Amino acid sequence: FPRLLGMNIGEKHYHDPAYQQQLARLHIAILGFYKGWEPVKGYSYRTALRDIQARNPDLILGQYTVLNEARDVPNDTAMADVVAKLGWSGWWLRNADGKRVQWTKQYSAWEINFTHWAKPDANGDRYPQWSTRRNSAAYFRDTPEMRIWYTDNVMYRPRVRADWDGDGIDDDPNDPRILTAWRQGYRDWWASIRALHPDIWIIGNVDNDLSEPEFSGQLDGAFLEGLMGKSWSLETRQGWTAMMQRYWDVYKHLRGPRIVGFNVWGDPTDYRFFRYAFASCLMGDGYFSFTDEKRGYSSVPWFDEYDVELGRAITPPPSQPWRDGVWRRDFERGVVLVNPGPWPRTVDLEPGLRHFAGRQAPHHNTGQPIARLTLQGKDGVVLVREHQQ
Repeated sequence: FPRLLGMNIGEKHYHDPAYQQQLARLHIAILGFYKGWEPVKGYSYRTALRDIQARNPDLILGQYTVLNEARDVPNDTAMADVVAKLGWSGWWLRNADGKRVQWTKQYSAWEINFTHWAKPDANGDRYPQWSTRRNSAAYFRDTPEMRIWYTDNVMYRPRVRADWDGDGIDDDPNDPRILTAWRQGYRDWWASIRALHPDIWIIGNVDNDLSEPEFSGQLDGAFLEGLMGKSWSLETRQGWTAMMQRYWDVYKHLRGPRIVGFNVWGDPTDYRFFRYAFASCLMGDGYFSFTDEKRGYSSVPWFDEYDVELGRAITPPPSQPWRDGVWRRDFERGVVLVNPGPWPRTVDLEPGLRHFAGRQAPHHNTGQPIARLTLQGKDGVVLVREHQQ
């Protein structure tokens, strides 16, 4: 610890050496290449992967894909084959009036009917199987550097009303029939991926704990997008305890390496918010992911705490506060505490702990020994054992 994950699917400047070096500081980086990406003539997708990984051979790379929607923009050559296939096969999701439906209008994306009600093509495939082969050829088949297949929008229910079953009536997205077919479509997608790439790790961007029967035990990892820092964040709407419960619960329904990305959005100069989020993440075994609210998924913000090598966790994720509302977890080389409440809390510490010396918030990370600590509300701290400083 700490474990760091970059969600870097925004700007596609993966050929920039400076950006490559920033990505290489992470443990996991999810990238967003598009089919035919070649920003400089002769500089290929795989060349970029090799150049990034040459800077850190231990970096685990992943590629973004999505099942439930597709962009339909004139002259978008990268998506032309997808748009054509959806049209020919009749796989666009339509309402009772025969019109295509949208959820994310800002991306010019339209919903896809990937359920068993969609008519299979001449090969017997529906969209989950066809898109798997398409994306395998584009991103995974010839690139062993790519070890994670990232699947976006793994939602427990659809976000639109539409005529899923083709009976001329718009269906309620909360209808159990629709929910089962929706989630089974994702399961079919993941099964198609594993059939072609049995050793790849599949991570989903989830809005749930994956306890639904179609989801449980299917994914190797979960990305918990915007847990903190957004108006729609779980911590904002339901509080810290509910957020942490989601974080801890999702592990129960993962397979394989159980990679969990703890993603937050904020101002990278708001060090108190960062500490609160970072310390919260360290109460579990996840990978911390900080997104600059002004740049989105296009940069790699860096904080002093990332350079503090905590080593292995020597206590499990806590199930209750350590003392007076303050939560604590111990590591080989340090201790992490978080105060999720609204008021300051003061706790006494055992001998041998000190602040690390930081440059970003030197009044907080002073490098000095500490015996009694006052943590402001919604704040956290990383302390090191004295022999480590």
